[in-house]
Amino acid sequence: MQLASMISDIIEQKDENMMADSSQSQDYVFASDTLFGPFKQPESLIDEIIEMTGAIPLFDKFDTIEVGALAAHMRITRLDEQQRLFSEGDNSDYMCFVVSGTLELLKESQNGRMVSVSTLSRGRLVGEMALVENFPRHATVIARTPCTLLKITRESFEHILEKRPGIGIAFLQTLSKSLSQNLRRTCGQLADVRESSSSVAAVSVLIDQKTSVKQPNFIDQIINRKQSGSSQLIRQLT
Repeated sequence: MQLASMISDIIEQKDENMMADSSQSQDYVFASDTLFGPFKQPESLIDEIIEMTGAIPLFDKFDTIEVGALAAHMRITRLDEQQRLFSEGDNSDYMCFVVSGTLELLKESQNGRMVSVSTLSRGRLVGEMALVENFPRHATVIARTPCTLLKITRESFEHILEKRPGIGIAFLQTLSKSLSQNLRRTCGQLADVRESSSSVAAVSVLIDQKTSVKQPNFIDQIINRKQSGSSQLIRQLT
């Protein structure tokens, strides 16, 4: 029996139980009506998506029925090596989960060069802010290797919030924790870069200072070793 079909049977039974309870039936949204999502994907494809969510730690906190409802609102996206997922400045209306492969995040510098700022591998999220805001993409994302991704759009997420608000809110809370962890990670990386830059600058200053101090002594040693009349010429040149 396919997993999606099993989930459907469980939810339909819940629907019947809720209908039997007249005190709750008025506000209840039929889960069986939204199990297969707005795409009406076949059970076999939903089963494949459910299996793929096993590579994403974020879904560990959801039970089978919740994962099934979320999976019904996602689609599989595959990228070839060097294929672009989206570009900096693009409109943002979807996010992705990395099932396999590696993505590279690139940011345009002030001089127009594309600088690699991060890589994302299995289990990571990309573009998650697109579910809660409509700002342009802040970076370009390219597949460093062939990739398989799970994609969910803002429209699909809003559909979940409308039809299954409990699952939608739980997903949003989990997503917020992931964003917070990413922010802390980014801040730590920025601190490391600043510390490294400061260390390099300090070493450069020390080298300059040592060079400026040692240079006259070095010239004096040469001059002292000279017994000819060229010593005066050397001093004039310095």
